[in-house]
Amino acid sequence: MDVVCGKCGKRIHTMKMLKSVKDVMSTYGNRCPACGQALSATEFSVEAKETGE
Repeated sequence: MDVVCGKCGKRIHTMKMLKSVKDVMSTYGNRCPACGQALSATEFSVEAKETGE
């Protein structure tokens, strides 16, 4: 699963196993490392795609 910035579209993190969105965001100080956009644990969406694996 990829965590992607909603503002710039850059991939922030790729998870092999599910974990808390807050844990991912805290790693980056609750900001996108590419554009500096503030990340919110209450405003996010989840998109799943089949990979064929």
